[in-house]
Amino acid sequence: MATAGTETLDTASLQALLGPQLTAEQARLIYEQGAEAVVFALLSLAKQVAERQVVVSTTRDPSAPSGQTPPYIKPTTRGRSKPKGAQPGHPGHRRSTPPRIDRRQERTLAACPTCQGPVRPCRSSRTRIIEDIPADITPVVTEHVIPRYWCPHCRDTVEPAVLDALPGSTIGLRVVIRSAWLHYLLGVTRAQILDVFNFHLHFPLTAGGLVQMWRRLREILLAWYLEIHAQALCGAVLHADETGWRVNGQTHWLGASPRPI
Repeated sequence: MATAGTETLDTASLQALLGPQLTAEQARLIYEQGAEAVVFALLSLAKQVAERQVVVSTTRDPSAPSGQTPPYIKPTTRGRSKPKGAQPGHPGHRRSTPPRIDRRQERTLAACPTCQGPVRPCRSSRTRIIEDIPADITPVVTEHVIPRYWCPHCRDTVEPAVLDALPGSTIGLRVVIRSAWLHYLLGVTRAQILDVFNFHLHFPLTAGGLVQMWRRLREILLAWYLEIHAQALCGAVLHADETGWRVNGQTHWLGASPRPI
């Protein structure tokens, strides 16, 4: 690696120059050695960068919780080594056949779907069962006739209780429970729940009505919640939970425990 009128650098000298401490004068000196020296320097720098990336990728993130391997250092999953399905001779698993048939439809064919030629009926046929939800879901409106009675002992009028809805509410319990299940268990937003009920289920609801229903449901379930909380505090073993929490683009970890810290 030598050029007339310039200082000659051997391979060991080039490797000593390469690194973060490389100056512009040293880089110019490598360039003056010719194409071979430049190619050697670039390949050496690429190797150093690759080695640094391997070290960084295998370094454990200090913000990761205990017992969790960061996703970027997990080994690449290989393809399935065994064939899919159960072992030969095992019973199959599939969706069970519905216990009832609500309606039947007869299908006819006027022409061949391949060549569009005329067809003749055969003596055999087959059946295919399809289970689906109705295209037009209509809410059921029930008018409860509530007679009143006179109680001589209490000297007041009484009436039978209506258990299909919360007291004074015009919305049934199924709607209240289904909306709370979607929001608090599945994490569906309030706007998405309104879309499901207003457009798909044809059940008009408002955001204020949803919140009011959930608040009343909270008052009813508060006693059970406090009982479960008390049993957790008195338990011999407590299980904590960690979940990712992004703050200003940085990953933090939120720990949850039934016992106040």
